[in-house]
Amino acid sequence: MIISAKTFINGDGKAVLNDAALCFEKDRIIDAGPAGDIRAKYPGHELIDYGDATILPGLIDMHVHLAYWFMRPDKEIYDDFMVAYFALNNAQRALFSGVTTVRDVFGPSGACRQLALAASRGLVRSPRIIHCNRCLCITGGLDWQSGGGSVQVDGEAEVVKAVRTEIREGAQWIKMMTSGRAQGVAEFSQAEMNAAVNEVHRLGKKIAAHSTSQPSLQMCIDAGYDTIEHGTHLTLDQAKQIRDKGIAWVPTIFIHKFIFERLVKKINESGYESLTEREQRTHWGYERSMKAYTDNFLNLADTGVTVLAGTDMVFDGENPAPVSEELKCMTDLGFDNLRAVATATSSAGKVLGMENEIGSLRPGLKADILIVKGDVSKDIGALKNVEAVYLDGKIISREI
Repeated sequence: MIISAKTFINGDGKAVLNDAALCFEKDRIIDAGPAGDIRAKYPGHELIDYGDATILPGLIDMHVHLAYWFMRPDKEIYDDFMVAYFALNNAQRALFSGVTTVRDVFGPSGACRQLALAASRGLVRSPRIIHCNRCLCITGGLDWQSGGGSVQVDGEAEVVKAVRTEIREGAQWIKMMTSGRAQGVAEFSQAEMNAAVNEVHRLGKKIAAHSTSQPSLQMCIDAGYDTIEHGTHLTLDQAKQIRDKGIAWVPTIFIHKFIFERLVKKINESGYESLTEREQRTHWGYERSMKAYTDNFLNLADTGVTVLAGTDMVFDGENPAPVSEELKCMTDLGFDNLRAVATATSSAGKVLGMENEIGSLRPGLKADILIVKGDVSKDIGALKNVEAVYLDGKIISREI
């Protein structure tokens, strides 16, 4: 199969070609380059010319919750069967929007493992799923009431045992909730964080930390997590530290913007007094978050820290993996379009340890391909105009 288009982005954050083509056989890319050269080199292959469109790698969302059912307004009907259907629906909607790989950073035990298994057996369509199974939190800590998606642990021994349990249950990463919603609170001790990181790495896996504020952020850096999720109030010095330690940053800007704007809309319509006490606290916190991203995102990223796209969207009726919105936030804050795309392609593939499989359009890699109408190098919003999606070389496009 040969596909061609006016614009070709390989995902490295730098290269963009005009009038290029990609040739793949079965699930692997075999060649890419100027359209005329590729057509001449492979005359027997079927050709699809997408015209005024962009070919780029399938997107990678590094922070999703496919089975995050307990935020649903009708959550009382969610037994195990309904949770499975819900997770499948989210996975398919993500796939149809051009997201071919996701890292699920916690949900009910076995939900993502079994969904990925069903997809591998051809029973369902789903993005490639890398998952954490359940998250680890302290007793009564952040997300302890998460519909079966968390394990409450206290002390180094319990942390180590929980790490082993989640890996036994199929977790490919481990996720820890290291900071609460209250500012200035670190939920796990440094010893507990160190124990988790050491055990995860000893067992050959990677570990992500939910961390938004101090002192948790510095404790996560000192412990040596592989990714920091949110990292809302990172300092410039801390960004340099995580760069030097090879820790990646998943800022999840759009979900903060989404929540803040919902509350602002409610205030504009009904007044500040219409907010509940919890909403008032949330408004205050997310107002600070948006100021932190606006003031600091580009400076932090320019230290050379690896930035990854993650969305964290769990609200009813919304796209469960709005990567295009996250990349738009990055470009609004100073990234050029190719740099933003790299956060959801080549950079993510590398952090997952899958850079020789996904994240770029190079010979030998998986034929995970997104085609959108328009020129993404000039208009990041074109990512919403999905024309076709290929996963492992098979076309599976469909409107959301």
